[in-house]
Amino acid sequence: MTMWIPNIEAVQGPIYLAIADALEADIKSGTLAQGDRLPPQRELAYQLGITLGTVTRAYGEAERRRLVKGETGRGTYVASETPQVSPLVPKEGEPEAVDLARNFAYPHLNPSLSEGLVRMARTAGIDRLNGFVPSEGLKTHRETGVLVFKDYGLEADPDRVAVTCGAQHGIQVTCQALFRAGDAIAVDRFTYPSIFSSLESLGLKPVPLPALRRSDGGFGAMAPDALARAAETHGIRGVFLMPNMQNPTTHTMSLEERENIVEVARAHDLKIVEDDPYTPFLPETLPAFGALAPERTASIASISKVCSPGSRIGFVHVPASFGDSIRNKIGESTWMASPITAELIAGWVREGYLFKALRLKRRANRERFLSAQKILAPYFLQGDPSKVFGWLRLPGPVDPDLLQAALGHQGVSVLSSRYFQVRDQAPAPYLRLTFGSEESDERFCWALERIKATIDQLAELPDLTRPVG
Repeated sequence: MTMWIPNIEAVQGPIYLAIADALEADIKSGTLAQGDRLPPQRELAYQLGITLGTVTRAYGEAERRRLVKGETGRGTYVASETPQVSPLVPKEGEPEAVDLARNFAYPHLNPSLSEGLVRMARTAGIDRLNGFVPSEGLKTHRETGVLVFKDYGLEADPDRVAVTCGAQHGIQVTCQALFRAGDAIAVDRFTYPSIFSSLESLGLKPVPLPALRRSDGGFGAMAPDALARAAETHGIRGVFLMPNMQNPTTHTMSLEERENIVEVARAHDLKIVEDDPYTPFLPETLPAFGALAPERTASIASISKVCSPGSRIGFVHVPASFGDSIRNKIGESTWMASPITAELIAGWVREGYLFKALRLKRRANRERFLSAQKILAPYFLQGDPSKVFGWLRLPGPVDPDLLQAALGHQGVSVLSSRYFQVRDQAPAPYLRLTFGSEESDERFCWALERIKATIDQLAELPDLTRPVG
């Protein structure tokens, strides 16, 4: 095909948005087809008489809308209509970028799997685990869940605990049990990336709500007045929260903030789903929503971030009235979580290996956070030494998508704020940085230095929305 050149002569607003809009229109009309190669950025800038930075920003906006995909060394192409695999999903044999995008909390400090399997093999009656068990899991494994929930500020009842295939599966079966297709569920404006697709796949509608602002300018808990208004105007039936280490803002709800949310939930008969896989990293334990409002709260726990993502074991604790529904949903989705890996986790909990690994990870994380705070100064990094990721505020001129792309070309993987927002919102000026996926301290600090230098460079660029001359 001939080189694609958009018509931007009558543009009133920002040039980069006009280019992205024209690209979207030409894809929808069939002028551009899947796999078509777009002109090199420098060439398009020359043809249109605009800055290279404007075209870079336009292509970044098009990629944010999932219209195009860039391939290093090959160029930019019209994307397939098939949704791209999330950047959070590991790929076998992928290039070794320094990973500050995916939240793998120090896997190199996990307990030894081989030693754990040897100990498990010596357990009396181990062969019983090679058969079917109840969908909610064996009692001894549900009692392990009770021990895990203690770290979450919840005195759990083993008869109300069920074993799941990790926290993600726990979210799925819990939402299926508590809600009906068509229900609207309140979520934080910035939240766990997979919750949007998880709710939508179940026929549930996520309703993002704003957060309170802290005295340091960071994000606090979900605003209770916004939750109350959403209950009245959107007819929401529940709320999804991460009270102990909110992903991605890192905020830990105070007791007062929790009580304010409970008050709204009771006034409007809202169910509460709390998911907090990073809770064991915190030095203090605050009451869980499952303790403050047990009649309406489902709590989800996981050991994936603490010792073993490969085991795929999580736990849910639900009001007694939903117990049968949870068991049915687990049975319908996967019959049961693996009793073999549940036994492995139970052994690590009973024998103290989980807590030993946690001590090592807490110590390592403190050093990583302090390094990040020092290297990235003066930019504000929301978090503290107990938080396994940070929420970096960017200076106004810096586009988080462009920053993510620029760092990717330098071998540093990070996540723009857009992954934590609903799709139709422009990305906010934030970046999430994880501290534990990269094993090497030297590579970790090198990546932080690249982030700081790249932000400095992008912050000094001229206005990218105006044509040249």
